[in-house]
Amino acid sequence: MLCLLGLVQTILRVAGSQVHKSQFAADNNLPTSSNHRHTLHKHGCEESLPVDTERVDWRSIWEIMLAQFLLGSAMLVYRADFAVTVSQHYGTSNTVNGYISAMASIVGTLTGFAVGYIADIYHGNTRRLLLHAAVAETVSLLATANSPSVILFTASHTGLAFATAIGRVASIQTILSHGSRQHTGALIGTGATVMSVARMLAPAASGVSQELLSYYGPAVLSATLSFAGTVVLLVIPSKVPTRTHAE
Repeated sequence: MLCLLGLVQTILRVAGSQVHKSQFAADNNLPTSSNHRHTLHKHGCEESLPVDTERVDWRSIWEIMLAQFLLGSAMLVYRADFAVTVSQHYGTSNTVNGYISAMASIVGTLTGFAVGYIADIYHGNTRRLLLHAAVAETVSLLATANSPSVILFTASHTGLAFATAIGRVASIQTILSHGSRQHTGALIGTGATVMSVARMLAPAASGVSQELLSYYGPAVLSATLSFAGTVVLLVIPSKVPTRTHAE
């Protein structure tokens, strides 16, 4: 993932240099008086910008993206063979598995409508909200892995849907709050790429874990990845003070 962030930084630098070259060539083609006025206007705009628009400070967000990768991977591994795992563990039918998934989806949808009100309780501290969502996700995954009955499993699965719906929004907002408005596209695109890598690796990881530990494998691996993401948020602090997205 760190290599991915470095690749994105390199692409942004190359793109920025090409833009500056094209602007310089356009300035040389302007008349003398217009070129002088354009230069003054350009210097005035550069002085008014408080941040460097060419670079993204990856050092201030790498731990957030690492936690997003681990937490997202935990859920992807958990869902990769969900129906097979539940059927083998509890002997449920496809109809019951569909009801369990439908209930979790309803809870996740309702949580999506309420996540704004939940975030207001934290007074804009999205990193703390993400940490609490990660803890709730870890506890829910541990509960699903150790549930003795299908009823307790359904309750844990529903709590997991609630935690992931909040964590999905909180992770994006936390990444954006550590950057400026000029870097919104780069930050969102990099976050989506990180999750795409997780989607590519999750099915293989789920299958290997199931081969090694039977139907307990995906649950154990998911709980481990979620716990690792929580530890990252607890141990590694933010490198710079959080900036508002309006900067």
